[in-house]
Formats: sequence, C-alpha cells, structure tokens
Amino acid sequence: MAGAKETPRQKMIGMMYLVLTALLALNISKEVLNGFVKVENSLRTTQETLSSKIHDTYTTLELKYNSNQEKVGPFYDEAQVIVEKSNTLIKYITKLKAHCLATSEGDFEEQVALNFEKYFGTDEFGNDTVLNLKFISKKDEFQALTTYMVGGKSHSPKVGEWTANGLKLSLEAYGEYLKNLNVTDIDGVDRTISQNFLKSLNEKFSFSKEMEDGKEILWESANFYDVPLAAVIPLMSKMIIDVQDAEEDALAWLLGAIESKSLKFSEVMPLTIPQSNYILRGDTVRANIFLAAFDRTKKPEVYVDPNNWDGKDSTELDYVGLGIEPLDVNEQGQGLLAMASKGMTLGQYQYKGVIRYQGAEGDMQSQPFFTPTFTIAEAALVVSPTKMNVFYRGVPNPVEVSVPGVPSNKLKVAISSGHKINRQSDGTYIVEPANSSSNKVATISVRGEMPDGSISNLGNAEFRVKRIPDPVPFWAGKKPSDRTITKNEVLSFAPLAAKMDNFDFDVKVRVKSFTIRLSKDGTFKELNSPNNRITSDMKALLNRVKRGNTIYFEDIIVGMPDGTERMVSSLKLKITS
Repeated sequence: MAGAKETPRQKMIGMMYLVLTALLALNISKEVLNGFVKVENSLRTTQETLSSKIHDTYTTLELKYNSNQEKVGPFYDEAQVIVEKSNTLIKYITKLKAHCLATSEGDFEEQVALNFEKYFGTDEFGNDTVLNLKFISKKDEFQALTTYMVGGKSHSPKVGEWTANGLKLSLEAYGEYLKNLNVTDIDGVDRTISQNFLKSLNEKFSFSKEMEDGKEILWESANFYDVPLAAVIPLMSKMIIDVQDAEEDALAWLLGAIESKSLKFSEVMPLTIPQSNYILRGDTVRANIFLAAFDRTKKPEVYVDPNNWDGKDSTELDYVGLGIEPLDVNEQGQGLLAMASKGMTLGQYQYKGVIRYQGAEGDMQSQPFFTPTFTIAEAALVVSPTKMNVFYRGVPNPVEVSVPGVPSNKLKVAISSGHKINRQSDGTYIVEPANSSSNKVATISVRGEMPDGSISNLGNAEFRVKRIPDPVPFWAGKKPSDRTITKNEVLSFAPLAAKMDNFDFDVKVRVKSFTIRLSKDGTFKELNSPNNRITSDMKALLNRVKRGNTIYFEDIIVGMPDGTERMVSSLKLKITS
C-alpha cells in the first residue's frame, strides 16, 4: 500500500506553521503568538481524528482475528506490537511537551515532584494530552527552553532522554522498526511493506542536517535552538501526527495483507483520463482522475482494434479472430498505443479494446474498454500580439505564440533576418525589430514537434515594423493642443517634459534641450536650456511676463529609447491672467 498523503487540512496547518515561523524571525508579536495557538489547536483536532481512525482500523483487524485466528494471527500479533510502540512514543512526546511548558513557565523543579500534573494529563477520550498553549503566559520564551532541549552549544547538542537529541533518536528508532516490518503469513509467504510506504516513512522520520543562513546545522538546533515555545509545541504536535499517520499506514497494510485471495498489486499510480483531447480557449477542461493499481511482475496484455469504433458494436473485441497483436506494455503496466494520423480524415476517433490480466486464482481474465475520443485536425497557427498589430523599433514587443493541440514547449519560433525574438519564462515572446528603417516587415515562422517526434511547419505570420510615434511636450500641465496659461502656472517653473501620449507601450523619454522665445511688446526674447529644466535667466524673464504675452517652447530635442534624438512639436501658450 502507499503511504498516507497529507489531507488539505494538514497541508494548510503546515503552511500556517511555516509562515508563522518566518514571522517569528522578524518580530514576536501577540498576533503571531496567537497564530501558533490556532495552529496547535488545529493539530490537536487532527490528532483526535487520527486516533479515531486508528481505533477503527485496529477494531476491524481484531474482528478478523476473532473470526479466523490461524490466518489472521501473524498480522494481529504484529499490530499489537505496533500499537504498543506507537502509544509509548506518543506518550513520551506528550510528556516532553509538558517538560517544555514547565521549563518556559519557570516551575520545572516544582512540577518534577508532582509528575507535571499541572501540564500533563488525559483528555475525555483517555488520550494523553498537555495544557492548551493558550493558557501559557510565556509563549515567546526560548532561552530556558533552548538550554533544556539543546544546551548552550548549537553545534554540540546535549544528549539524554528528555532532550531534542533523545526525541530524534526515539523517532528514528520507531521509523526503523516500521521500515523493517516483515510478516510471514499462513502459507509461509513473507510480506514486506511497499516502496511507497517505505518512501513515506523515510520522509517522516528523516532528521538530517538543515540549511540555515546558508550553513548546515544539526536537526536539534534547527528546530529547538533559540526557537520560542509557541513554535516548539505545534512542531512536537506535528511529530505526534507523523507517528499516528505511520501507525495507521502500518495497520492498514496489515489489514490489506490478510486477504490472500485478493488481487495483489505492488504499486499504485494516479491516472488522468481527459474527456476531450482538443480544448479551445474558453472551453472547460474535464478529466477523470483516479488511482490505478498494477503489479510490475505480472504485466497485462492489451489489445486495441485499429479500426475506428462506430459507437454501436459494443461486443468484446475478438483479438484472436482479427489477428490483432498486443501492444507494448511499460513497467507501469500501461499499454502503449501509437497510431499514425497520416491518411486519416479530419474528425473524431475512438477505439475499443480489451485488457487481459491474471486473476486471484491464477486464471486469465478480460476487461473490455474504450479509449477517450481523439480529434484529428489541421494545425492552426495563432500569433497574437499582446499590444498592437505592429512591431515598434526601440521597444520590446510582447507576443503570444500558440498552436491548438501542440504544447508551447514543443514549438520552435523564429523571426526573419535582422529582427530578434526571445522566449520568456512565462511562455510568451519578446520581439526586438531591426533598427534599420528599410526593414519594414517582420515574419514570424513556427514549427512544432509532433507526438511522434517529427517536426512540422505550422505557418507564418507577417507584421509591419514602424518607428515609435513622436513624443508630445508637456509644460506646467499644458500640451500643444492647449493655447493658454495663467501666470501662476508659469511661475511654477516646472521642468519641460515629454510623454508618449496615447501609446500602449511603457516608453520613457527625456527632454535634452529646448529654446524659450517670449513675445513681449512686439519684440522677441530668446533663451536656450541644455537640459529639461528652466534656467535662471529663463526664470528672470518669465517673472516679468504679463497678461497678453505669448511664450514659445521651440527646438525641443527629446532622447528616445533606441538612443536616437528627435525634435518634437512646439508649445505656444498665451498668458490669460
């Protein structure tokens, strides 16, 4: 059997614990401490649920033993040993939690004489438990706790039963016992746990060094050195859950091994069967997902009728009469169907077949099946520019390239000479057109790798290449379409700016120089700026303007993203007040 997977609730609790632990490293606030209390309470609820599940599995085992002691005896005896070892370890971890609570609260010596009765007891179901974390006043205490669990040297944790090292050794010993489970059944067949169960145990009871700030540190120090009580208690509750999970897996394995006439499978694997193999954007992806069991030592025989099923004839496939050869079968017991679509007409196809496998009694049995529906269609290239229908020089032009029925990682995208196209991490592409104004067209060509490994041309798409439009000058909130300005706005002495007005790309430009010409009393005064700012001479001139004067911003030179410079349109502003 496979090892038990974490439930969504356990995954959520685990994620909460990681987030709160990270927050502890930044600041131990009341909210963070209360967050750990919530995690701890959720873990305690999970413990109760697992206890009930373990009880049910063990009761089922006991009932089978009472009905057939000779056959079930070896499995039942092993179950009793596992339950005893599990209960002993859970009680030890629970009492160690009580030690940690007393140490942090400062009344450890007093509680030793009282067998920690303030912190350790049994709940309404008779299970060992400790005082709820919410009733502890020093949730953020870590100095005394570190000394008790690890000692003063993080690189050399102290040893002993009631230490982090003792806890690690106890968990490792329990995990090693389960990894080596071996039961000889009534027929003299040795039963050992599956590789999936073994992998689950290795993940739960592995306590190797951990990385912290780029350095390897011992497991004891990583989890108990300078770690506040609020984080330690939920961590130890998670350890109890790991023990319960392993105990439940072991009992379930024993229960499943009893039925000798059941079909034997050495592995299970998830399978996803799509309801359609051709999904258009906007449609819904639908699939049936389930676990499939197989035995690596007994591969099935898989036969498929090469003729398209008409949807009417549902009789079992006569593979012998039709002279159909079995498919190749891989190590996972999967028949490998491969049919060339060359020569097929466009449309939908479905095939029927049969799987032959060895039954519980050694006889060959058959199971008919029908494949999902396949859609045979012409390749349809889709190239969608995400900004506009042209490419602009001097800026990155994002585009999406997709072909229905072909995964994006199987596409080979190229662009015509002089231009560049680069694939991004999100699967989109960036086009950088050639700088030459004579290169006015960019052609994107796409090839795709087909399921059989062949490369097919999927089409071309042609785009115009244009230069970026001229920027528009702005001063004191005014642009060329404005004609008037107040003196108060003039005296703001704002820098002269230029923007890409009504342009979809995020392009930044900067004024590099400009000229002010002031019409006053029938004469012109002209001043130059070598950048985008109003010079002191300009400020002195503008201070003297009055109603009816006209200010001209001319010879405005703007630097573009591609390194070129452009002269943009002028501003003409008449002072109205």
